[in-house]
Amino acid sequence: MAITLGKSSKDSQYLKRIKDAIEGDKSHPRNNGVKMQAHHIISGKGMGLSGLGKKVEKMGYNINLLPNLAFIPCTLQGACHLGVQPHRGNHDIAIDQDDYEDDREPVTYHEMIAKKLQALDLPLSKECPGDHPSKAAKVVAELDGLSQTILRLIQMKPREAPLTKLAVHFGRGGVGCAGVDSVSAHHGGRACPVGRDHLFDAATPKKSQGEGQKSEKIMYNNTEKYRLKVGQ
Repeated sequence: MAITLGKSSKDSQYLKRIKDAIEGDKSHPRNNGVKMQAHHIISGKGMGLSGLGKKVEKMGYNINLLPNLAFIPCTLQGACHLGVQPHRGNHDIAIDQDDYEDDREPVTYHEMIAKKLQALDLPLSKECPGDHPSKAAKVVAELDGLSQTILRLIQMKPREAPLTKLAVHFGRGGVGCAGVDSVSAHHGGRACPVGRDHLFDAATPKKSQGEGQKSEKIMYNNTEKYRLKVGQ
């Protein structure tokens, strides 16, 4: 049985796939004014660092499919409103050692991905994957499961999966956007001036952001805590 060759680096269709997946979802934040970017949960760079990219490609695994993609807010106001760390830059920041939870050396997002891929100890043999379709299916299933785990870390344990140096400020109890729109202006000491509620109200438009912040006209009413989901 032939196995379709996968891909361990970005392709040109991943954004269309996830846009199409949420196109009819009127409840999705991206369809309610929250600016979001598509994120490869298992990153191409992480795959490269792990040394497993070509091997999992032979097993049919593709990092560009919905089980490894998620929309993450990309503005500080959007991240503040949803309670999710922002998606910015190349994810090459490690949390400072003084802020880290234990004595391990801090790692970047891509280094974390590489370590978790290697820790899976996937059944990658030199034999033709087509001779063992069940083994290939198991590899894909385990990697899809890892994507689920890492997405939870991005939201619930941002120190372990930092996308920017501000990762820890957007979870429960964090200061959020701190009343600024740029990463460089955020110093972590000031709380969000609108109580982390950036819901736009046309009657009082200035109350949805701090002084000097742009009006993003966020219409997503987060009556319940937002949860990142794969494929959305």
